[in-house]
Amino acid sequence: MILLRRLLRAAAVGAVITMPFGSVMTAAAEPALAVKAESVVTIGIPKGEGPDAPDITAEDTYTRPDPAAVQAVWDLGAANAWNSAESQLISLQAAYPDWHPPRDLSAYVANGALDQRIADAVDRHDWAAVLEALPDVGSDACESPFRLFARADALEGIGEPVALDVFYIRTLAVCDTPDTVATLAARAASVLGMDSLAVLRDSVPLQRRAAADPGINAAYAKILQAEIRFRFDAALASGDAGAAVSLAETSKDPSLITEAGWAVLETDAPGAASLFARALAENGPEDARRGLVLASLATDDLGAARAAVAQAPDPASLAELSGRIDLADARLHRESGDWRTAVTLANRAASFFPALDADAQALAGGALMDAAAQETDARNDTAARALALEASTYPPTRRAGRMRAAWSDLQLGNADAAASVFSQLYVETPEAESAEGYALAAKRSGGMGTAEALARTVGGPLGARLTALNASAAFEQGSYLTAKSLAPDSFAPLEGIDSSWYRQAVSVRSQSGTIGQNRLSGFAATTSAGLVRGRSRYEAGVSVYSLDPGRSALPAITASSETVAMPYVAWSREGETRVAARLGVSPMNADVDPALIGEIAVAREDAGRAIEARAFARPKTDSALAFVGQKGAVTGEAFGRVIETGAALHGRLPVGDRYALQAGVEATRLEGENTADNTRFAVDVSANRNFVRKGFAYLVSGPFYQFQSYDENTNFFTPGHGGYFSPQAFHRAGLSLNAQTDPLKSWILKADLALAQEWVEEDAALTDPRLRGPQPFIGGGDSSGIAGALDLAVARRISPEVIFSANLSAIQSEAYEDVRLGLALTWVPGGRDGLVRTDLPSDPFNPNAWNQP
Repeated sequence: MILLRRLLRAAAVGAVITMPFGSVMTAAAEPALAVKAESVVTIGIPKGEGPDAPDITAEDTYTRPDPAAVQAVWDLGAANAWNSAESQLISLQAAYPDWHPPRDLSAYVANGALDQRIADAVDRHDWAAVLEALPDVGSDACESPFRLFARADALEGIGEPVALDVFYIRTLAVCDTPDTVATLAARAASVLGMDSLAVLRDSVPLQRRAAADPGINAAYAKILQAEIRFRFDAALASGDAGAAVSLAETSKDPSLITEAGWAVLETDAPGAASLFARALAENGPEDARRGLVLASLATDDLGAARAAVAQAPDPASLAELSGRIDLADARLHRESGDWRTAVTLANRAASFFPALDADAQALAGGALMDAAAQETDARNDTAARALALEASTYPPTRRAGRMRAAWSDLQLGNADAAASVFSQLYVETPEAESAEGYALAAKRSGGMGTAEALARTVGGPLGARLTALNASAAFEQGSYLTAKSLAPDSFAPLEGIDSSWYRQAVSVRSQSGTIGQNRLSGFAATTSAGLVRGRSRYEAGVSVYSLDPGRSALPAITASSETVAMPYVAWSREGETRVAARLGVSPMNADVDPALIGEIAVAREDAGRAIEARAFARPKTDSALAFVGQKGAVTGEAFGRVIETGAALHGRLPVGDRYALQAGVEATRLEGENTADNTRFAVDVSANRNFVRKGFAYLVSGPFYQFQSYDENTNFFTPGHGGYFSPQAFHRAGLSLNAQTDPLKSWILKADLALAQEWVEEDAALTDPRLRGPQPFIGGGDSSGIAGALDLAVARRISPEVIFSANLSAIQSEAYEDVRLGLALTWVPGGRDGLVRTDLPSDPFNPNAWNQP
């Protein structure tokens, strides 16, 4: 019996029965049935442990515990009472000092107690204690499942990604128990990063086991999916949608394919539609169906969109998408001219999904307005009126429909009906179209008195339409002479606009620079008179300049204080095409003989679009040398007095109601007395927004860019040079603000402000560019800086017959400063009621502003 008990105990040495981690371990009722998974114990007669039979002599001197007490230790372990088993064993050793427990019992208790401590630490989530309790394991050894999962939980709980990666990679390479490998592989897919998953993906042992076991293969597939997911997310984060789509297609995961579809929906709607269709074919999420519908809508493939909705498990749940499909279909029918089908589909879209009601009404009403416009163009006013009235039943097109119907009534001769509708529309919103329609209808129906009463009550533009109907277009465009000639008594503010006038102006200029060269101080007195005949304005005058650049430090330049005169005549005519011309001579009584100068400008404006062409011969006023010329101190030869001859073309194109683009190009040739000839090319572009403000005829602002280039740099004051700014490349980019108050008031103000960055490139120049052969170079270089410009002009009627005006121009840049101030008094016999732009003084030092069409 003793021998049998020893054999059973030997068979159970180190036995550890594990269960799902975290719960209390269980063992068989009999310790002899316990099995130790980690080792093999030889069953047989112990070798070298002493004789098999009791040694009677030894028993007299050697005491041992009762076998029942030893068996109790085994039983406690079998009952998972490992702490008690360990305590019992220690008590027996203490009671019997000379007794040594069997090795199998010691190992059995030690392993069980260790696992109990690990399990207790796991239950407490004391992950550091778990890792401390777990014994080290060899690189090629596989722990028991209990310890494996305890270690995995501890590493995940303590948050050590490096140790976690090492654990999973090593364990899945050396362990071969199918259930354990499958469970750990599945966990690895959910906790490891992309790089570690890639290592497991390429693990040959794991691939081999996956091929041999379905459970491991399923877990290995999760690793592949997780690794692809990481790469998919990384591709999207980096903006590489193509790589993300490729990964999704490789994964064959319908959810990932659906995500790829959403990722490229905005940039590649056809590709997204293909992805969504594939995901649905592979039983992907229903979200793919919504994506397929939206992608089909984006490509106008409405058949595919409708099919996708029809194949849904519950098509009624996709009412919103059905509505959007009908709305898109309505838009296509409207674009193709099938407006009645468009209306039907738009109404059905709103019934499918009420949130689309506003868009559906706008589209249906818009389609009806399109149809009404087509009928109007075909001169079928009756049909146009009916369609417009139908459009007016939709809130978004209510006003437009009623307006169109009223115009149709006017065309049909129903002036009373048209006047009634136009008046109602004007009361709702007093704007130009309803005012113009009401004025026309009131005139035709004989209801001008009623219209005038409404104009006084409501205000707005209706009064002007009623008092000067035939001249309103000219008046709105600022053609006041035209408006006055067409309707002399209709525009009270135009009283005196066609009167003759006499003006005396004085201007002062101070430009910084080198004394005797580009520094320029002086004043100009301009005496002029003008008269109006119909739509034409005539003017004649003379400007007397007194210029003093100072005495130069260069011995070659003589003092050049000058007093010169410049007579001129000018003419302008209003109309659909405006024309202006000026003729005069360059400064007389100067060191250089005068030359003929002049300009002609033609401009036309229609619906905000404008074009202007000019041809001119102008003096350069950059310096006294350029303007009037001077004599060389050595040779006595006169040189300078530069005339710039050329042409310019400028245009404006409106973009919407408040924006406009402007561009211009200019090419000129510059010639002077005994100076090198030069050419200039310039372009400018700008964009601006018109800010509608009460009291302003215009208030616009926006960015601009200007460029000009001269063939030669003649910005010097030695013989042969012209003394004018002539860079080989000049760039200016900035912002401008331009404004003018309403005309026909007792005062008018015009302001132009600009702030820009300038870049200048100037070549070095020959001392005398007229000569050939070796000679010193002067000047040259590149520069840049901030520049600002201000130009203000104001006119005020101080009495019916006297107008005071003033102007201020200032330029501040890195290179120079230029300030100009002018004052003027204008006498208008008979008086003037309102002021217009021509009452503002022009700058005699700025030939670019002398002539305005």
